[in-house]
Amino acid sequence: MSAAPQAGGAARVARQHLRSFCADALQAAGAATAAAQTCAQSLVAADERGVHSHGSLRLGVYVDRLRAGSIDGRSQPVAERDLGAVVVLDGRAGLGIAVAAAALDLAVERAARHGVGVVGVRNSHHCGMLAWLVQRAADRGCAALAMSNADAQVAPWGARAKFMGTNPMALGVPTAEAPFIVDFATSVAAHAKIKAAAERGEPIPEGWALDAQGRPTTDPRLALAGALLPFGGPKGAGLSIAIELLAGLLPGGQVGPDIVPLYERLSQPQQVGHFFVVFDVAAFGDREHFLQRAAQTLQRIRELPAAHGVDRVWVPGEIEQRRAAAASDDALALPDVTMGELRRTAALLGLALQEAPARGA
Repeated sequence: MSAAPQAGGAARVARQHLRSFCADALQAAGAATAAAQTCAQSLVAADERGVHSHGSLRLGVYVDRLRAGSIDGRSQPVAERDLGAVVVLDGRAGLGIAVAAAALDLAVERAARHGVGVVGVRNSHHCGMLAWLVQRAADRGCAALAMSNADAQVAPWGARAKFMGTNPMALGVPTAEAPFIVDFATSVAAHAKIKAAAERGEPIPEGWALDAQGRPTTDPRLALAGALLPFGGPKGAGLSIAIELLAGLLPGGQVGPDIVPLYERLSQPQQVGHFFVVFDVAAFGDREHFLQRAAQTLQRIRELPAAHGVDRVWVPGEIEQRRAAAASDDALALPDVTMGELRRTAALLGLALQEAPARGA
């Protein structure tokens, strides 16, 4: 999973208010109502899962880009190529989460017709938490693979210069119970986590990054001037390069060094690419039989004897799903950095941010 800032628990916002606030802020900055609401749903879903790096923390930069004109908040993706089961979309510099959701939904629609739907997207922006997207497919009885490239932050294996983005990938498979969902970046650690360490003046673990001379470093400031490392050495690097080829080049878009960083050159579109593959599980046989067997398989994994020092076996993604399922309707605890961005955005747009009392207050 992508590393996320941790919530200290002091600052809290009612979940429904947070969703409305995010949507209102995006609309005030120029986004269409439907796109703003879709984006708000994704941001709050990430906070519910505890993946705060892709939650409402990102609202501020989306607003900044809408106001600067790089994001066209009212554009609609356009099909540049349509072969039935395969579609290429031009995102037309739209709000990335809304563009990606439209592409994923189109892939689900085509999977219902053809058994599989493949949609590539070019000319988009940062598209939030991929787990939320594959969840949309799983909720409709489909398995899904989602990929997105990003601006260059990660060095290929053996290189000292950054080329790939953190290039996340998510997989979702429906079961008779909760779907199996795994979502991860192809870097060892998220850029946001290294930036947070630099702001706190704390070292980062070995193996996360290189300095500008290509030497391993635990100094986050040197890491930010250098390059992040892919997870798993050449294996993670290979997967990240594959995402550049499939999400970037295949739909006719850009690769890492040619993508505008999210927080820089705010008036220029990012040119991010996405790639979605969706399968209707019913195309392979009896749907209910598969869903039952899938749930049973995950349960067999949970019931395996735990390794030394481990309390219990968790299926990947299960902790985040449980956290989201347990999220109170009352309020979500958010990290200080997220609250700072929400307050800045509220002041910028003249909106009211209603903060809930701290626990125990």
